[in-house]
Amino acid sequence: MKYYIFGQEKQLDQLAISLKNVSDILIRVAEGTDISQLVTVCYFLPGIHQTRGVYIRQWANADSFRTKRGNWAFTNHFPVPDSLPKIFRLIRMRLDGRGQEFPREELDGYGWCFKYYRFEDQLATLFAHELHHYRRYHLNLHFREGEHGANRWALSHVQALGFRVSARKMDKKRRPQPKKSISLFGRDPYKNFRHLSAGDPLMIQKDPHHVYTNQIVHVVRPIRRNSKRIIIETADGKQWRWPMHWLVNKNE
Repeated sequence: MKYYIFGQEKQLDQLAISLKNVSDILIRVAEGTDISQLVTVCYFLPGIHQTRGVYIRQWANADSFRTKRGNWAFTNHFPVPDSLPKIFRLIRMRLDGRGQEFPREELDGYGWCFKYYRFEDQLATLFAHELHHYRRYHLNLHFREGEHGANRWALSHVQALGFRVSARKMDKKRRPQPKKSISLFGRDPYKNFRHLSAGDPLMIQKDPHHVYTNQIVHVVRPIRRNSKRIIIETADGKQWRWPMHWLVNKNE
């Protein structure tokens, strides 16, 4: 595995973690997995609630190492390493490098509440989650396991390695329920989308740029009241606010 770290070194100083500590954590979490074709890149940048990770399911290369769209558009501000392999599988991670207080709790987009005691625990867990996707889609492991399976595996894996992290899946009944939307003429044109949860599949029926037409995508979070768009994630790891009338719910 090749790995690259971007950001300001003073941000790592605030986190009381060195560049070598970061690489040691990545290698430790990946031990036992064939990572010969994996490239992992970490971005330590300030941004409240901006911590995220993504595994790119398609083969990547120097041209696709960065992107100008979506939540990862900031990657275009950093250089492309000269030492990249010709083709590779790619994991991107972004973490707030300002030095947040620990222990801290964090609710992810899939209804899981994680508690991290150190920044190292958060980094290890995020990487383990994305490594699960790499293992599933590239190594054909974890058959039919999605985001919840990735959370369960990541939690168990990093705990076994001695990282201090705990998590619980929040009860849907206890989560705030969205208010019923009021639509014109008593008809809700998006009622088939109201019950969707993070990770549910949809199909793109229309894409004006003809890039994602007929592609299966996944919901990032449930829609808000009276929303006409839903946040989805395409197979290349990009997130979009897509008009729902351009989508098809394949489960309906």
